[in-house]
Amino acid sequence: MMPQNDCGPTEFGFYVNSSAGLLICAGGFEQRSVALTSRLRKTNFSSERGLLLRYQNQPAAENELNFQRMKPRMQLLCKQQPEVIAVNDDQSIQTSQSLQGKIAELCYCLESQTAYVDISGMTHLIATSVLHACLSCRLRTTVVYTEAKWYFPSRAMWRHVVRAWRSGEGGSARQFLQSAGLKAVHILPAFSGNFRPGHQTCLIVLAGHEPNRVEGLVDDYAPGALIVLYGISPHRSLQWRTQLSKELHAELFSQWHVREEVTSTLRVDEVLRTLEREFQTIKDRYDVAVAPQCSKMQAVATYLFWRRHPEVQLIFTSPVSFNPKRYSRGAGRTFLYQIA
Repeated sequence: MMPQNDCGPTEFGFYVNSSAGLLICAGGFEQRSVALTSRLRKTNFSSERGLLLRYQNQPAAENELNFQRMKPRMQLLCKQQPEVIAVNDDQSIQTSQSLQGKIAELCYCLESQTAYVDISGMTHLIATSVLHACLSCRLRTTVVYTEAKWYFPSRAMWRHVVRAWRSGEGGSARQFLQSAGLKAVHILPAFSGNFRPGHQTCLIVLAGHEPNRVEGLVDDYAPGALIVLYGISPHRSLQWRTQLSKELHAELFSQWHVREEVTSTLRVDEVLRTLEREFQTIKDRYDVAVAPQCSKMQAVATYLFWRRHPEVQLIFTSPVSFNPKRYSRGAGRTFLYQIA
């Protein structure tokens, strides 16, 4: 199943009547996690069933607050009380299997074999697992994504965080970053790829603003070659963040022969084209692994790229700890992207 929406995401029309067989959301700590359920009205939207993801790992208190806000809203939008399932990035295989089983179970109850998946409150690993479960059950799946209004680090912090990171002042740099260093690298069995004996691996990193996690990933994975894709925002006011990302990763990548490109943080079709172009260049010489470390919609594109090329390996990371005060704030526009 390949994406049918070649024009990229479209803005959600909240006053247009719509429905789904299954609505899937997650109670994450970002404010945008609750945007969809807060903005939808029962008069304009309904779902046969709902599935609400409840995070068990840190920061549990911040996650729980939004979970409790979303639960009654989902009950209002769905014809039945939503199912709740515990998820934990630190238990990636068990979580992925639980999601697959629960979504398959709910599919048998649906008249409409359709799903709306709101990834706004999901980690990259969780979002990919949910999408994979939906498509494996042959649900016609639409991704819902709400952008933030404000992102860390701010432009005013730019020079401070780069200076702190380059100087090795880890404690000082961490106060500006979204998370502490790398805790674990996750490769789910479904996305382990098909690596050939004797072939070197090329790692494609979609880099964001957490060089501490990427540093640990590259050290642990030790690829034979490295391609870095920096994200560029569709908003002119945020496009400076591409240069910030480059500066944060410059010293780390200076030790490697690196090919660098820039691609969208929002337009799935553009990210897919970029990945496809790079893959066609290196596939004969290298086995390929891809690590989405930037935007949630880039993670969607990475998953769809894997569906085209299942021999590729998908890599996810989890941090030692999140820093909720250094994540996005507010909720901007909400987008839809129809996969199939």
